[in-house]
Amino acid sequence: MQETADFFNDSAVMLAAEGCHSEAIACLRRGLQLEPYSSLMWFNLGLSYYALDDKDNSRYALYEAARCNPFDADIWDTLGVVLHETGEMEASRLAYTKALELETENGRIWNNYGTLLFNEEKYEQARRAFESALTLAPDSEDTLFNLRDTYTILGNKKLAKKCTKIIDRLALKNPNTLVQKRNEL
Repeated sequence: MQETADFFNDSAVMLAAEGCHSEAIACLRRGLQLEPYSSLMWFNLGLSYYALDDKDNSRYALYEAARCNPFDADIWDTLGVVLHETGEMEASRLAYTKALELETENGRIWNNYGTLLFNEEKYEQARRAFESALTLAPDSEDTLFNLRDTYTILGNKKLAKKCTKIIDRLALKNPNTLVQKRNEL
């Protein structure tokens, strides 16, 4: 069998799915030696580093992925998450802005951006971001929790209560998911 960049990427994806991120990283590094401008391999490398809580290397790999393919909203969104978690708020905002320029109608990106705004205590902006996210992805449980919390902080008890009712209704349809979410809070 010939070792190709695709072989190493595919192997890395399978290893990562099994939780073997160190091995996945080794495969991706080898694949990137063969194809150094593969945004997909850089992206997957960033995800594996992130899974190992190595945010510095994750950030580096995601920046490389964005350099190789600046038109992939998922790369920018994931980079925004990592930058937010490393406390680089302005860089995170820029990454989310770029992701939203590329995919304005992506509820996950709006939710992630709203989380950044919420953590910066920009609650009105966060509210708008979460409302946009919920409009685009009405079944997003994360967004419902985030929007409820934002309404609560803004003193809008009526809308917070409405979110809680929707969350409870979703719990009846899919009880295991929401029990897990509540335990995370």
